[in-house]
Amino acid sequence: MFTKGKLPIFLGSFLIMLYGVSAEFLGKEAYKELRVFMDVIDKIDDDYVEAPDMNKVQEGAMRGLLDALDPYCSFLSKEQYEALQKRGENGKAGAGIILSKRSDVIFVVSSERGGPADEAGIRSGDYLISIDGKDVENKSLLEVNSLLHGAPGTKVKLSVIRSTRTKPLDIEMTFRNHTAAPVKYKILDGNIGFLAMTSLTDSMVEEAKIRLKTLISAGADKIILDLRDCADGTPSDGAELANYFLRSGTIYYSQNKQGEKIKVVEATPDKFITDLPMAVLINGSTASAAEIVAGALKDLKRATVVGEKSFGIGSAQKTIQLKSGAVLIVSVAKYHTPSGKIIQDESIRNTGIFPDIQAPDDEMRQDLAVESYYDEQEDNDKYRQLQEKIDKIQLDRAVEVLMKDAEPSKAGEPLKKAA
Repeated sequence: MFTKGKLPIFLGSFLIMLYGVSAEFLGKEAYKELRVFMDVIDKIDDDYVEAPDMNKVQEGAMRGLLDALDPYCSFLSKEQYEALQKRGENGKAGAGIILSKRSDVIFVVSSERGGPADEAGIRSGDYLISIDGKDVENKSLLEVNSLLHGAPGTKVKLSVIRSTRTKPLDIEMTFRNHTAAPVKYKILDGNIGFLAMTSLTDSMVEEAKIRLKTLISAGADKIILDLRDCADGTPSDGAELANYFLRSGTIYYSQNKQGEKIKVVEATPDKFITDLPMAVLINGSTASAAEIVAGALKDLKRATVVGEKSFGIGSAQKTIQLKSGAVLIVSVAKYHTPSGKIIQDESIRNTGIFPDIQAPDDEMRQDLAVESYYDEQEDNDKYRQLQEKIDKIQLDRAVEVLMKDAEPSKAGEPLKKAA
């Protein structure tokens, strides 16, 4: 506990550190806000019922400062960071889920189809509240992700909140090594080449190149690129895939706080494969690298984007280790589509990539949800059946768009051939 004499000294050094961090990332105006902070500290010191634990106050203040920026910024104390590193030594097997935060609660963006979490019943849209009985409410995404990795065969129990249930749901799952689902490809009616990806790691993007060329060789004269439930990969992976369909043009860029472009990624002719007419499928679990692809192809009028608004993950983080051993994770860049759209917007309403054609529309989705509610099947069966119906509606709409555009009376000229 702090005495009256020690408290001002401690607060002085703490506020100097806090000001330095705030001014660096929030601007010089942060100094004015620190006056309010200091006033609050004084009131706590004078009026709080017990002598405050200033170590907790310091960590709480730093955590709140970083959490207020965006879901991917965080503060880890020295002890938290060391615990995270120790857990990382236990193994890399995982759950097969991508997480974010909404309303300061851990949110499941995507559950890899066929992965451990998916097989156990974890769904996109679930809110994670505890792991093995330990609350995750005040933990950073980095910490929660580390708790969802370990040695292959490790069992964990997740407690989630789901919109269709009135009580938390406990689900047990087993970690296993990640093996991305292979790229699916086939020829649909109408000579439409269908290419589906649930992962955009570099190996999957390379596999997509091979499958795309195979489809073209097999006679595909139109392409559907399915990026639904695809939420991993780096921006460079997304740019690589987008480049297969672009001869030139900006794929994405980032800019600094002054609005100056600091990184511009352009398509290069040597990576280009085809300019066949195409559609791109996205949904609410499309995120990260896949949004780079969808945003570029939409903005450059290269493809019609069909489905639902994507999730909105598009920023780069920097790890800063403090002298105390604590660590700051700070977002240092946000990615923009060619037209200037910020992929990761602060507003949930504006974040993500919007489709050119929404499918299903709001009315149809509501009808499907009501129909599913009165179905007598088990909850998981209802959910999967509903998702299958939505998937089919979206695919049918993409096919309809491509077939309509291919009509001679509509196009006015022959279809372009693959390069």
